[in-house]
Amino acid sequence: MAPDLRAAFPYGLDPCERLRKAERFDMEFTYYPGCTLKGSALELDESFRSVAEKLDVTLRELPDWTCCGASSAHMVDEFLETALPAKDLMTAERIGKDVVAPCAGCHVRMKAASMRILKEKELQARFPFKGDIKILSGMDMFDLKEVRAKLKERLAKPLEGLKVVPYYGCYAVRPPDVVQPEDAENPTQMDRVLQAMGAEVLTWPYKTDCCGGSLALTKKEIVFKLTGKILDMAKTVGADAIITFCPMCQANLDTRQPDISKETGKVYHVPVLFLPELMGVALQNPHARTWFSKHIISPERMLSGKGLL
Repeated sequence: MAPDLRAAFPYGLDPCERLRKAERFDMEFTYYPGCTLKGSALELDESFRSVAEKLDVTLRELPDWTCCGASSAHMVDEFLETALPAKDLMTAERIGKDVVAPCAGCHVRMKAASMRILKEKELQARFPFKGDIKILSGMDMFDLKEVRAKLKERLAKPLEGLKVVPYYGCYAVRPPDVVQPEDAENPTQMDRVLQAMGAEVLTWPYKTDCCGGSLALTKKEIVFKLTGKILDMAKTVGADAIITFCPMCQANLDTRQPDISKETGKVYHVPVLFLPELMGVALQNPHARTWFSKHIISPERMLSGKGLL
């Protein structure tokens, strides 16, 4: 009898099966927007869907999805932190398509839950998730070589002359044993997508530094300090904009600039865009200006000055 390899491979796929799945690129994904993309980060949801459609990627929203528990459930209840994503994981697995979660917090919670279920027998009995689907982040999906190739093919306005710094933040790479990033200190998924659009990706040391996350409401002084350092470094290296995929990171870096200016006397006007928003500019999406209207620091003047809007 062949040995059971499921315990050795946390997603339930042996290496040969992983290779076969990788070779069969499927341009259709189950889409998990999560709470934030339906509220404070509507521009990420709208731009993500719009760019995906332009690149012939089909997104089918997960039916009857529920909150993943980020960022509080896993801090207060070990069972709840798994139970909340488990329902969505089982639904996605029944559909049979890999699931993409653009929000970095949702992505890490879903991956953490899937690993716990496959590891712990009691949870397996309660939540019969087999691990037959992959869980992708938004930048994972856009970094697929087939998607990047389609992006180059459909490019309407190359981002030549635009200098950017990609900001991944904590959740995109941590905890490393859960997220399993290509490089926890120097991730490059967004770099490749930005370069495919013709933008100049600057080297900087704060790719994965913490912005303060959810401390924005309870420890504002810490958030001011951390985001201030990130903004200072972006200006030091000469970036026109900071590009991110995390709604919490974008909110902290965008909305805190006026407050930090009042406290420090430094003048900040650094646009902080979601990657799909900038992709929309390169694809000349007519709705891009409506996405930017939700920002505190609008990127319109900067982009117009470079002939990109």
